[in-house]
Amino acid sequence: MEHIRLVGAAAITLMLGVCLTAGVTHTALHWNPERSSYADALPAAPHEEDPLAHVGEGFVVDEDFSSHLPIVILDTGGVEPPITTRLEGIRYVTIEGIEPYVTGTVTLLDQPGGENKLGDLPAVTSNIRIKRRGNSSMMYEKAQWLMKLQTESGQDNDLDLLGMGAEHEWILNGSMWDKSMMRNYLGFWLAAQTTLLVPDSRFCEVLVRNGDTYTYQGVYLLMENVKQGPNRVPIQDYQQNDLFNSYLIRRDRFEENVNILNNYSLQQGYSQEYIELLYPSRHKVTPEMTSYVEKDLSAIERVLYSDDEKTFARYRDVIDVDSFVDYFLVNEFVGNYDAGNHSTYAYKDVGGKLTMGPVWDFDNGMDNAEKEMMKVEHLAFNEKPWFEQLCRDQAFVQKLQNRYAELRRTTFSDISIDTKMQEIIDHLGGAQQREWARWNRYYTTETLYSIENVQNEDGEIINRQTTTYWDEICRIKNVLHDHGEEIPGQIKLLNRSCIWDTGMSSWRGMLLFLAAMLFLIPVYFVTYRR
Repeated sequence: MEHIRLVGAAAITLMLGVCLTAGVTHTALHWNPERSSYADALPAAPHEEDPLAHVGEGFVVDEDFSSHLPIVILDTGGVEPPITTRLEGIRYVTIEGIEPYVTGTVTLLDQPGGENKLGDLPAVTSNIRIKRRGNSSMMYEKAQWLMKLQTESGQDNDLDLLGMGAEHEWILNGSMWDKSMMRNYLGFWLAAQTTLLVPDSRFCEVLVRNGDTYTYQGVYLLMENVKQGPNRVPIQDYQQNDLFNSYLIRRDRFEENVNILNNYSLQQGYSQEYIELLYPSRHKVTPEMTSYVEKDLSAIERVLYSDDEKTFARYRDVIDVDSFVDYFLVNEFVGNYDAGNHSTYAYKDVGGKLTMGPVWDFDNGMDNAEKEMMKVEHLAFNEKPWFEQLCRDQAFVQKLQNRYAELRRTTFSDISIDTKMQEIIDHLGGAQQREWARWNRYYTTETLYSIENVQNEDGEIINRQTTTYWDEICRIKNVLHDHGEEIPGQIKLLNRSCIWDTGMSSWRGMLLFLAAMLFLIPVYFVTYRR
């Protein structure tokens, strides 16, 4: 009998272990975890008596200009990268006959722990091809750029910029839409505390050189872009002759000259947006590989969109549920209404599951959408493609509830948010004043780059315009605090609308197996002893 009790206890322990480990522990998965800027606090800037002392008329800086932030100097010989798209209805289309790239050089000044001055020895210099990037942001006077570093002979020049890993493609993101200059960085930092892939980034100041003249352009994030690679999205390299391969996709608006997939949800009209195959690129992918991705993604979507509970319950076998949970909560918390429909990335490694991420583009979040006020009292992400289907399941919604409670106690707490925002403010220091001086006309008066006032449910006009940096900071804090407080109650309401609970079906299977083990093991030993 002692043997029977021991074996029975072992069986129970084994089953409990299986049950407890069924929910995978959330672990941060940055692109470069050992180098990620989000792991450490941002250093505070030194005090500047007059941040504009060396910025003159036309925002031309003199030879004594310096910054505590890295300085990026772009020189394209006075030739500006052109605007290459225009809006037609709801689509951005390419303007034919325009070459988007211009050539030039980039110089990066970065003295560790010290001030960066124009006469300093560069940390990096390289030839570049550079173009404007974005859709609506392509029209901004404060341009955003995609840089491709090149050697003298025109080959890709993989360089490690500011400790973010060697690559030849880099983004200079300086969204004129975000007066705070922190929405993207803050969103990345929040996501970096979860399972999601996060592009690394560093604040810097950009100067445009033309001959001996250096013109101040503003505060930017020098950051990684979304692409496959060991220092980016670390999925396996494409092997043309292999039947199974990894892939990287993006859901977004229709674009010309991209590899749009003919997947199940598009065929059924479940989404107005299109899914593009980013990797393998359209220049290298074979028709067979495109067909494989379409079939593989469609098989996943047939599970997600199924009206049969047993079929739908298989979603845990085909998607990385934790990444879907974290992607939902990060974007919901900051009110990033674009995510889920636009600039939404997912990837699948060989032998793996479909995984959400990397996160991207938070400048419309935190009550910064052009025509729509952030609804702090409601959820929005439960209406997004794929997520709307998952939210039919009580087990998925319960994961949202548990995970949010965990994050709200730590990273998503009001104290955590306020502390991080103050840290970013202190890090920017005098650069914030230079940015606001440079683009003051757009930040303090109503222009094409201004968000619109809106009418609330009571018919009152809500003025969302701010004319000072500190008012904009206050606006961000208020919406994050208010929405953060409302989310738990909204998830509970979401729970009530669920039609299935696939968690119960999986637990029933485990309990039946455990009951069988508890019955069969004693029977075996009783028979054996006889």
